[in-house]
Amino acid sequence: MSSEDIASRWLLELSLSLQRRDIGNFSNLFLPNGCLRDFLVFTWDIRTLHGHEKISNYIWENIHKLSISGFALCTEDQYFRPAFSGSGSELVSSGFTFSTPIANGRGLLELGYEEKAPESDIYHWRQPSWAEARDETWKGIEKEPQVLIIGAGPNGLQIAARFQQMQIPTLVVERNARIGDTWRQRYPSLVLHTPKSHHNLLYQPFPENWPVWTPRDKLAEWLEHYAISQDLLVWTSSCALPNPSYDPSTRKWSVSIDKAGQIVTVQPQHLVVAIGMLGEPFMPGYTIDGHDLFQGQILHTNTFPGGRHFSGKRVVVVGTGNSGADVALDLSLHGAESVTIIQRSSTCVQPASTVGEALLRAWPPNVPTPVLDFRSLTKPLKQLVEFLAKTRGLIYEREKDLIEGLRNAGMQVDMGPNGAGVLPLVYQRFGGFWTDVGCGAEIISGKIKVKSGTTIRKFRPSMVELEDGSSLEAEVVIFATGYHDMGHILKELLGDDVLSQAGPLPGGIDEEDELVGGYRSTGHPGLWYAPGSFDKARGWSKFLGIQIQALDLGYMSL
Repeated sequence: MSSEDIASRWLLELSLSLQRRDIGNFSNLFLPNGCLRDFLVFTWDIRTLHGHEKISNYIWENIHKLSISGFALCTEDQYFRPAFSGSGSELVSSGFTFSTPIANGRGLLELGYEEKAPESDIYHWRQPSWAEARDETWKGIEKEPQVLIIGAGPNGLQIAARFQQMQIPTLVVERNARIGDTWRQRYPSLVLHTPKSHHNLLYQPFPENWPVWTPRDKLAEWLEHYAISQDLLVWTSSCALPNPSYDPSTRKWSVSIDKAGQIVTVQPQHLVVAIGMLGEPFMPGYTIDGHDLFQGQILHTNTFPGGRHFSGKRVVVVGTGNSGADVALDLSLHGAESVTIIQRSSTCVQPASTVGEALLRAWPPNVPTPVLDFRSLTKPLKQLVEFLAKTRGLIYEREKDLIEGLRNAGMQVDMGPNGAGVLPLVYQRFGGFWTDVGCGAEIISGKIKVKSGTTIRKFRPSMVELEDGSSLEAEVVIFATGYHDMGHILKELLGDDVLSQAGPLPGGIDEEDELVGGYRSTGHPGLWYAPGSFDKARGWSKFLGIQIQALDLGYMSL
């Protein structure tokens, strides 16, 4: 039987089950551990349901609210037509389309055995000139934006680009003087730890000769160029002032903005907070006894100016996440007299090449990014973790020299949750790991030392005393201790009343393995969070835009 025959029969059964309201047959079309992922089809929410019981309950609650018809396989689409897949061609995958009374949709099915586009552009050739038409459009948006996005980082800019294509008038405010300054202010040796195909920007992939691992400064320049080439309306040197007010009768916000020293008030219907998932730096150094007597420098990695400034110095780095490893490597390569990392608890370490290969399997550079994003949207995190856990033996054999070398050097190293490596920790904790780009080799060679299972107890004028009773000579102590959550920043920006209605803070995952607080209703009308990595904003911005349009058209209510 061909892959098209298999997919066609399954899709027909799915269609008939919905027509007949046959919940039992619908759920039986899924494996016992199978999943249904729903993006705004059965409800105005983003949900992932695992197993027959949860799928059945979900469909039972919603099947009477919606009519879905017109199911058809994507037989002509080279990327989504029916095909056998899997290492032994034991799986069948296919895209399909369908219709509801208010919209057309698409889906992706992946079948196995129990024993095993860009939107049309905004501007067209016309008079007045393109620049005059753009400026006139911007004037209208400045006067009455439908959406105000706070933050012109990768997420804020991609959402603005998506909304422009969806003809949602959008204004972006950025506190820095230039777009990309948030990245320019990071430590100089920073490169993204994902390959470029994973962090392509919406509508505008990187050039073919772009580095696989994007450096800090190139990314900053690209973000600035992106805003220009996508014709995005961004106010730089501008920030939303605290405590915006929301009027339920008009369904509009009143937001005062400090626009380069001038106070301007705008009244958008929607407020999108796109300032990342991290709050202020977590800096325990100034609470440790004796810090005021220390004669050297104490700083956090967020103000680390680069290793060349500490050549010949004795440096202690506190923390073994990505930043700690990158900073320690930079110090060692720039001739610090000594570099010692203090590790409190175990860390998952994987080479960048291993992580990169896994991501390149999901985002190969020869396939259009929208196709890859759509495929990614259909993959629940639980399935990813289970798949990676099954390969932990192979991963260990491949990385044994690095792992055992680090352990022999005194470092606590683990293989991540269930042996699944770094990637689950990125979503679940956003910490407890590092993607190794060379620090591991420096530790194994002895150029960088590790003190594990302890932390700083007290500062002395030229050394630090540790909880285990030992001490380290130090002229510089750098805390790579991460960041607080967004709670304080959001409270300062939105105020207690708004925040109390807005549900959980963005970040992490919920019991369905969905991103908490991201790209769906926060609980407060007109307030949205846009956390996560580049690919999240690139793909999920469409669903955020659909919800905003559905609210304005009366199809959705909060």
